[in-house]
Order: sequence, then C-alpha cells, then structure tokens
Amino acid sequence: MAVDDAALERLRDDLVAALPGGLAEAISASEARLGARIDASAAETRRHMDMLAEGLKSDIARVAEGLVTLTERLSAEMRDGAEIIDRRLLRVEARLLSTPERS
Repeated sequence: MAVDDAALERLRDDLVAALPGGLAEAISASEARLGARIDASAAETRRHMDMLAEGLKSDIARVAEGLVTLTERLSAEMRDGAEIIDRRLLRVEARLLSTPERS
C-alpha cells in the first residue's frame, strides 16, 4: 500500500491542532530536533561511505596495476621459455640432419 505524504501531513497537522498549546509546541520542537539529528547522521554516514568508496577505488587500482605487472612478467617469461625451447629444437634438428642415416 502506497503512503500518501500529503495525507500524512494533514493527519499530523490535525493531531497537533487538537493538542493543548504547550504540548503541541513541545512536539514540534522535538520533531525539529529529531529531524536535525537525522540530517546530521545522514551527512556523517554519507561522508563515511565516501571515504570507504575512495579506499576501495585505491585498492582496486592497486590490484589492477598488480595484474598488469604480473601479465607483463608472465608474457616475458613465456617468450623467453619459447625462445629457449626453439633453440634447443634447432640444435636437435641440426644434429639429426648432420648424422648419417643408419639402415
């Protein structure tokens, strides 16, 4: 069921109007203080979440940099390994081609 903000506001106004003057003023003042506390809490929570988000962005950037470095190192090692294997195969091939065939 949807909440009708205008209807709630009218109900609040009707209830406050039905209360004795001092009580109505006390409720209004209490409501204002509570609203201010809620706003302050929301602002503090927002600042805290912003700080957490910045920290996460920094952590994610470091992980990404680490992955790039790791990928580059692995690529270089694989190239070096492939070159070593290629040289060894060439030597084996040369030996096989230079030996006379035995029948």
